[in-house]
Amino acid sequence: MQAEINASLQCVVQGADILGEVPLWCDRTRQLWWVDVRRPAVQSYDPATGAHRAWRLAPELVTGSIALRESGGLVLATPGGFYGYDPAQPLAPSLICDPGLGGAGMRLNDGKCDRRGRFWAGSMHDTVREPRGVLYRLDPDHSCHAMLDGFVLPNALCWSPDDKTMYFADTHNQMMWAFDYDLNDGAISNRRVFKDWTHQLGRPDGATVDAEGCVWHTMVATGHLVRLDPKGRVDRVIQLPVTNPTCPAFGGKGLRTLYVTSHSQRIAPERLAAEPWAGALLSLDVGVAGLPEPRYQG
Repeated sequence: MQAEINASLQCVVQGADILGEVPLWCDRTRQLWWVDVRRPAVQSYDPATGAHRAWRLAPELVTGSIALRESGGLVLATPGGFYGYDPAQPLAPSLICDPGLGGAGMRLNDGKCDRRGRFWAGSMHDTVREPRGVLYRLDPDHSCHAMLDGFVLPNALCWSPDDKTMYFADTHNQMMWAFDYDLNDGAISNRRVFKDWTHQLGRPDGATVDAEGCVWHTMVATGHLVRLDPKGRVDRVIQLPVTNPTCPAFGGKGLRTLYVTSHSQRIAPERLAAEPWAGALLSLDVGVAGLPEPRYQG
């Protein structure tokens, strides 16, 4: 892949996250929200003022992904299940549903809401790379349904603008899939390979879809930001100044800024010294707008 350099790229929060993940733009607060999985913490960035805030979470609330919540605050995807949490309120997170993830070391990882307000999130073992993962669907009535299993490291959940296709990846196995999606029933079918990355050094991590229906995703280990067209063909590759970008999300005015989280874990000290933006929140203009972020309706 031939990568381009994007002149608009900048570091907006040099927070040195250990594992920054799952940025989400909130149109109510006009802020970007994301997590540090390893710290663990929920964070926000206000592009109007440049303000960055972080709310530390209890160790047992290691959060792999978050969702905006229609009733206010966020939903946290944790080892103990799904919790409601509002950083603006001095209250402990409250359990919404515990699907029972299958033993010590299991936790929820990447997740997103569909446009009917269901929160999807995949589970994984935090240290053992075995196909123990289950993809869960948390419905607005707080019921939880196991929808898919047999993967190692779930990532890249997102939907096409017409809601007819769901995308999903196993980072460990370097594979991205597409599914037919029934928005009314929240059902997936017709699983097929969307993009096979097994021939590349990089591994597909988080993803988002733009207003033109193309999938943007990050590649850990190579620092690439890749745009795939709806047929899975590489349309653009942007080289980022971090080895391990983790997830993109559109935000800002008109949803025309692409934000990218990154991580700094497992990088040799000498490499880390040469990579000052590792773990930072980056932003760039890629010339296309994103889509509004749905909220969990429960």
